[in-house]
Amino acid sequence: MAIYDFLLVPLGYLLGSIPSAYIIGRLAKGVDVRTEADGRISAAAVYRRAGVIPFLAVIAMDVGQGAAAILIAKFLTDSLLVILLAGLAAVVGHNWSVFLKFRGGLGATTTYGVLAGLAIWQLLIAGLVAVVPFVVTRKSGLSTGVLIGTISIIFLVQRIFFDQEISVFLIVYPPMLIACMLLKRFQIRRPVSNSI
Repeated sequence: MAIYDFLLVPLGYLLGSIPSAYIIGRLAKGVDVRTEADGRISAAAVYRRAGVIPFLAVIAMDVGQGAAAILIAKFLTDSLLVILLAGLAAVVGHNWSVFLKFRGGLGATTTYGVLAGLAIWQLLIAGLVAVVPFVVTRKSGLSTGVLIGTISIIFLVQRIFFDQEISVFLIVYPPMLIACMLLKRFQIRRPVSNSI
């Protein structure tokens, strides 16, 4: 294992920690999304306070951060474990940003970026499956759970039925990513100073 392998996980965390919703909210409309009632610093908060274009910019940045963590790690190491940890660290960074006193969003868009960098065609298939529950229920959390579960099932099918060399780590990885989202969702919120 190369020495820089040990730097890829903290790099992933720092990439994910870049507070795109906070930055774009400030730049676009001068709003502070940390004051949102739900306590989340997210693209949805930017949409409510600043509109569609800033919202799309936040989505692009968050997805880009997750994908960048994976792609940089892939370029610099052959270790699947390090690559996966770098992506997980990006989601953790988004949810608990060092730049915002460990506050952040739920990590869904960063998770999509991580999965896009890691397994793009599996993500696309799972996305098509996840459209159905979203159209029926209009609940993004449910459709995200379906998407994550579908990716793990695809990896499992590849391993069992197509005899592909799919690591067990890859199969359990998507649920690990969604666990970060669930932990953030159910986290007890405490009053936090808005100074940055």
